[in-house]
Amino acid sequence: MSKTRILAEARTVFGRKGYAEASLREIAQAVGIKTPSLYAHFPSKEALFHAVYLDVVVEHAAYFDELANAANSLPPLERLHLLLKGVEDYYRERRDLAEFSLRAAVAEYSPDGGGLRRVFLDSESRLSNAVRQAHNDGVASGEFALHDPEAFTALFFALMDGLFLQLTHYDPDLYRERFRLTWRYFSSLLSPTSAAAPEEG
Repeated sequence: MSKTRILAEARTVFGRKGYAEASLREIAQAVGIKTPSLYAHFPSKEALFHAVYLDVVVEHAAYFDELANAANSLPPLERLHLLLKGVEDYYRERRDLAEFSLRAAVAEYSPDGGGLRRVFLDSESRLSNAVRQAHNDGVASGEFALHDPEAFTALFFALMDGLFLQLTHYDPDLYRERFRLTWRYFSSLLSPTSAAAPEEG
């Protein structure tokens, strides 16, 4: 038995049932151990949930940090497109993570919900900087119209969150069509001349 295995099984159970309905007994059964053995690693269900949440946040942040670094040499609009497309690329192959993240985002938090929210917001700081930099570079090059960088970054994250919810609710073909239309409209808003026809994405 390993801590990694416990976290993986706990992620699945918490994602499927939620914090309130999930039990340590069920998680222990999934791992293949007796419930008391869990306490050698985690003193409570809340502590286990917190550890799973932190694990998910670290994995999510690492993926998008790497994506932002890979996109850094691209033109600003392509950078933003790659980051938005990363929502599908990341979660499509991580169904257990998507289920857990969906519950944590819209259904519930553990008793320490406020603390977990702060952890997630802190993890977004590097991605926020990458989005803000893409905006500033686009404005400096004349590719983008001037916007308030903070408002633009907030809008971009709201768009990412909306795409995540759509990804978890609709079949892949419908999601991709909605992504295409959303990106087409969003990119047209960035143009210094809003009448310019947006590129297909």
